Amino acid sequence: MKPYLRVANVFEDRIDTSDVMEMHWPEDTFDRFRLHPGDVLLNEGQTPDLLGRPAIYRGAPAETAFTNSLIRFRANDDVLPEFALLVFRRHMRAGRFRRESRITTNIAHLSAARLKPVEFPIPPLEDQQRMVSVANRQLNAVKRLTDELATAKAHQANLRRSLLAAAFSGRLSVSSA
Repeated sequence: MKPYLRVANVFEDRIDTSDVMEMHWPEDTFDRFRLHPGDVLLNEGQTPDLLGRPAIYRGAPAETAFTNSLIRFRANDDVLPEFALLVFRRHMRAGRFRRESRITTNIAHLSAARLKPVEFPIPPLEDQQRMVSVANRQLNAVKRLTDELATAKAHQANLRRSLLAAAFSGRLSVSSA
């Protein structure tokens, strides 16, 4: 029995390992689907807007494979996996994967063959590293702001509930200035 990742585990820039399943793999099949740290996984079948949702496998859980409902991209020496992730996130968000997909009963499919014609820029490694650095700083800033907004919305909802409770219980009074 060995673990494997499936569509339910692969989110944008994140692999959820809380629900990893296992199955018996014939050794030759497992070797073919075995993941290596730095492999980028893309969802093959999904809603059109989330088609190609990518994440990098970073080695956990160890000795893991992937199902054929995912596409594996393995970068060569000219491409940083983190840069590939940015390119794929851009393609997903811009609808580029959707244009290459085949849609059946509201599920879009992106096979490896359909992925082949999708453009993939390959700037020099130093430029890739710089772009990854800048993008990560900006994405982290967006995440912080999103978290702060969620906290502010929760605080606002609590204040509203308190205000309404005070008003309906007669504890709210108007003072004249």
